[in-house]
Amino acid sequence: MFTALGIYLESFEKPFLECTSEFYAAEGMKYMQQSDVPDYLKHVEIRLHEEHERCLLYLDASTRKPLVATAERQLLERHISAILDKGFMMLMDGNRIEDLQRMYLLFSRVNALESLRQALSSYIRRTGQGIVMDEEKDKDMVSCLLEFKASLDTIWEESFSRNEAFCNTIKDAFEHLINLRQNRPAELIAKFLDEKLRAGNKGTSEEELEGTLDKVLVLFRFIQGKDVFEAFYKKDLAKRLLLGKSASIDAEKSMITKLKTECGSQFTNKLEGMFKVCFFVPFNGLVQEL
Repeated sequence: MFTALGIYLESFEKPFLECTSEFYAAEGMKYMQQSDVPDYLKHVEIRLHEEHERCLLYLDASTRKPLVATAERQLLERHISAILDKGFMMLMDGNRIEDLQRMYLLFSRVNALESLRQALSSYIRRTGQGIVMDEEKDKDMVSCLLEFKASLDTIWEESFSRNEAFCNTIKDAFEHLINLRQNRPAELIAKFLDEKLRAGNKGTSEEELEGTLDKVLVLFRFIQGKDVFEAFYKKDLAKRLLLGKSASIDAEKSMITKLKTECGSQFTNKLEGMFKVCFFVPFNGLVQEL
């Protein structure tokens, strides 16, 4: 009726939206102070759903968009920085997949994904620096980096909708942190592979070993000083082959094939040559049986 008379917009919608804005401005401030971030985001999600349903039941369809936008602005847009500062690190540290997904979806409604992406980059660099720069924990650096990367990949897939920009952020941040200490990460990655490829690594199946090699290869891609890695890997490979300490010749050949695919034949020429010296047969990937 009001719409037909031409007074709906001026007499009802505008003052209604103003009151709604004032209400959610006050509520947003109150709940941000009293609630932790997961609870606050759940509250926002509920409120936005309520406003959508309220519009369907009681208001003209033209009011839905500005009504929901008003709630989004006061409950979300005004508090983006506070939400990230207060809760993002906690959610990441706790691997809170569902809460991070909720944050991603809500932030996408107010064009705040860039802020979330920047927070992710800062988090990876800060957390990764603690792993890479702690010399007392060098022994566990590679395993910690693998665990950290696996956690980030899961969050990216399940919480951040496989967003390409977020994927690139993870890659860029990892490349930065893994090269904070010149040469040392490259050496430790080579030593980690030596440990996994040595005989006596009991309880590990061929399939599990292959999976580990693939994961380590991801870290290898981030290394800028690949020549340092090659030097240590070549030395360790020679010891394994000459002393008969290799856990699996197939795994050894598989790893060299992976390195060849990544860096070209020039990078692996000397490694392949070791097989010729030790076994007097040409190395040809995974087909030739030694």
